[in-house]
Amino acid sequence: MSVLAEFDAIRSGLSAPGQPFEMEQRRVKGADMLVYKSLPPNLSHMIVQAQMFGDRTYIVSGERRWTYAEFLPLAAGFAEVLRERFGAAPGVHIAIAMRNSPEWILGYFATILSGATAVLINSRGTPDDMSNALKDTDCAVLLADQRRTEALRERFGGAILTAGSSGGFFDAAGKAIEIAPAPVEPTDAQWEDPAIIMFTSGTTGRAKGAVLDHVGVATFLIGLRHNGMCHLTRAARRLGMEPMALAAAAPPYSTIATFPFFHMSGATSMVLGAAAIGGKIVMIDRWNPATALKLIEQERLSILQGPPSLFWDVLACPDFATTDTSSITSVFSGGQSLATNLGQAMLKGFPGAMGGGGFGMTETNGPVCTATGDEYLANPRAAGRVVPGTEVRVVDDAGRDLPLGQAGEIWVRSPLVMKGYWNNPEANEAAFHDGWFRTGDVGFLDADRFITIVDRKKDVVISKGENIYSAEIERAFQQVPGMMEVAAFGVPDPRLGERLVVAIVPHAGQTLDATDLMDFARANLADYKVPTEILVRPEPFVRNALGKIDKVSLRQSYQTEYEGRNADVVSG
Repeated sequence: MSVLAEFDAIRSGLSAPGQPFEMEQRRVKGADMLVYKSLPPNLSHMIVQAQMFGDRTYIVSGERRWTYAEFLPLAAGFAEVLRERFGAAPGVHIAIAMRNSPEWILGYFATILSGATAVLINSRGTPDDMSNALKDTDCAVLLADQRRTEALRERFGGAILTAGSSGGFFDAAGKAIEIAPAPVEPTDAQWEDPAIIMFTSGTTGRAKGAVLDHVGVATFLIGLRHNGMCHLTRAARRLGMEPMALAAAAPPYSTIATFPFFHMSGATSMVLGAAAIGGKIVMIDRWNPATALKLIEQERLSILQGPPSLFWDVLACPDFATTDTSSITSVFSGGQSLATNLGQAMLKGFPGAMGGGGFGMTETNGPVCTATGDEYLANPRAAGRVVPGTEVRVVDDAGRDLPLGQAGEIWVRSPLVMKGYWNNPEANEAAFHDGWFRTGDVGFLDADRFITIVDRKKDVVISKGENIYSAEIERAFQQVPGMMEVAAFGVPDPRLGERLVVAIVPHAGQTLDATDLMDFARANLADYKVPTEILVRPEPFVRNALGKIDKVSLRQSYQTEYEGRNADVVSG
């Protein structure tokens, strides 16, 4: 049996009638879809269930540590405060704008347990960005740290509760909010009620608030467990063990809080995902690879996840060779597609760990497709395999379905898909077609249900009437030794329409010659795909709050920043 057939058989067996991940047809969001039979009525039930983990450590922040038994009743007590003093209830929006901290999670869980909708503000945005998000979503209460309180105090008309530097919350008068532990009880929110409003990264304009309902977030969390159990079952069979016996012997889920909590990978995959399986989250005050390595060794962390730049930082850190990282069993890069050279470096640097990647969006509540371990290695150039319960179409510009292997825009229908953008009918009209969500990503599907992403639809360079996919160009240059990161983008050209430019950042201590790189391009790319310019730049790319290369900024700064002044440039 092939590797993929083996995974298919295990995954299907786990979702068969009577099994832990049984699936059934239900009417969701106006369509009949496959959903997990075990889905709870709302997210508060999953927080209630986390009480079973009792004395396990949930959060570590410097010298502060909380078990589930300590933390969850505090969240329930804060939920009572939000209800009784600030009117938290279904339909009420409570915003969170603060750096990663235990208080962020406390406010998040309290909001869910109060029945209100959590509005997750990009705390790295400008005051204007944060203020616009608050106004757009009609928030009644803002939970903020001191820095965001100072930035927003004069811009926000609702109640502001400020997290103290050593814990707890304070009202506008500076008086401490009394939070007493309380019973952790579920709310009566419904499946399709809004649970979270999370903002898009805003690289193509003003960020939009994606409304994520309880059924979508819960589906994502159960899907994580389904995928984990699939790999556990396969490993147990190969060892001649029962899956539950292997699970008991395996190291528990524990990770560093590397993603911002306002991001999908932080709020759901990390914060709620850990709580769903009794995992541990370790805070890091400010990203520093040496500190991260120290925490991995001290806390015996099992998962290292983050944007690509995080892994390059860790692998290049002088302390990496002398740090015990043997506890790491899984490495996962999210936030953007996994470059081939980075995937190879991750598996070499963490030989005892499973690698993996995926493709998803804020609007799809996480991954449309994912792959881990041997399933990932079966097709490492692909983004992953379509997750259970998700339907995918690949269509041309007229919305006609394309055959397997042919690239087009990826459309998705799934319980994972958002309800829509908050108070933005024009964006919703553009995003949905007959119940299908248009991702704006170009890719193709194969017979094994792998999705390979070719490019963002808006990142296609059209030169002399030919479509050039930036992601394809970037993948080609990822094979160049000494190359750390590459970005391909188009700039306006009066004769060509657009012309292709490639910018490359080498690894520290490495030297790359733009002339040699142009020779590489001519030898490895079709003539019309050879860039008109290659820039070797010494400084890292500008990134947005989610760690993605900000190509809008890259294009805008091209004329002033790159024209031979701060980069080695060769024209083709």
